[in-house]
Amino acid sequence: MCGKLITAIVGLALSAGAARGDDRIGQAKQQVAAADIDYRLGRFGDALAKYTRAYELYPVPPLLFNIGQCHRNLKDHAKAIFFFEGYLRDAPGASNRALVEDLIRESQAELDRSRAAEPPPRPPAGSVSPPAAPPPRLVPPPSVTLVRPAPVGAPPAQVDQAPARSLVLPSLLIGGGLAALAGGAVFYYYGQKRGAGEMFVYDDTRLLGGSLMLLGGGSIVAGTILVLRHSSPASPASPASPASLASPAPVAAITPSGAYLGWRGMF
Repeated sequence: MCGKLITAIVGLALSAGAARGDDRIGQAKQQVAAADIDYRLGRFGDALAKYTRAYELYPVPPLLFNIGQCHRNLKDHAKAIFFFEGYLRDAPGASNRALVEDLIRESQAELDRSRAAEPPPRPPAGSVSPPAAPPPRLVPPPSVTLVRPAPVGAPPAQVDQAPARSLVLPSLLIGGGLAALAGGAVFYYYGQKRGAGEMFVYDDTRLLGGSLMLLGGGSIVAGTILVLRHSSPASPASPASPASLASPAPVAAITPSGAYLGWRGMF
């Protein structure tokens, strides 16, 4: 009698517990059905939320596998590995164990690649980092001269012109040469000895006349060369150099003590 009563009470309790469990199972099935649709449509975030809710209502190992698949498709490989390992731990004799182990290896490889591609962590705030090396200084070579271009529309730069040469000395040389040439011709002409019938008899001054004509001709030539050098254009772009100063050129000088006529660089 007592035994039958206890059995009846246990049966009633199991029936009540089964009734309450059927309600949770029914809700879990609804969540799984909705999650399956989301998973097939690629809405892995929504499927993950529904599979998680179903596991909370009815925690069975296959739901851990489904949750791990959602994390794997969401590229959260660390959580995928966690749920795959939990599935194998709760269901060691699962028929798809080999498949799950392959998924764990693939997720671990993806996790390693993503960690290798991450930048190095920043030092914590307040820590002293070694000073960075200063950038190399760019120094132009000594032979390079940096010239700033003139703005558009600006007048061209003025170029220093060479000082104009004086024509005083060439004029004196040519004038003096003409005078000496004329005087020498006079002395040469009238320096010839006259005959007995002439009124005046002169000394022989032909040597003096010839010397004056030679001196006058040289003076004229020197003055002409100086005039030609004065008229030739000088290059304003290139300043005078020691080599140009030492080039041959005629030189003439008249001083109170005498006169000089020569050629610089040759005599």
